Amino acid sequence: MGYDHSMCLHAQVKSGVTVDQVAEVIKPLLEYWGAEINSEESSFNNKFSFDPETGDLDVETAGEVGYGYRDLVEEAASRLSQIVEGAGEIELRNHDTGDLDNAISVIEFGPSDEAIKAYIEKRDIDEGLELMKLHLPEEKIEAIRALIAS
Repeated sequence: MGYDHSMCLHAQVKSGVTVDQVAEVIKPLLEYWGAEINSEESSFNNKFSFDPETGDLDVETAGEVGYGYRDLVEEAASRLSQIVEGAGEIELRNHDTGDLDNAISVIEFGPSDEAIKAYIEKRDIDEGLELMKLHLPEEKIEAIRALIAS
């Protein structure tokens, strides 16, 4: 028993980190899907790619998962702190729930608690300013952004 999901993760990995090190960090997800990182055999629904030259890590999964899948995603997020340049987030969606408040989970990760806190603050401010664009001209939005930054 489980639910239909989608999950998206993009992270900037530190310079010098190898494909094997990334694979070890996201091992819970790779094992769950029986996948390998950078495999040509990635399915349509699942992508596990890492470019050691750019540091770009992209993981996307979709399909039926068990209710313990979130625990695996949280474990991977916790382990990402060892190898990422900055903070980011994993978006996990439950497509079977009728409860829109709980359909989307956001799991933050980062190299430190301070980096995660700063990431959340910036994300929330940016989202609020985006909503204000419906009602205020761009110059007022930029003035508010400058006021918040000071």
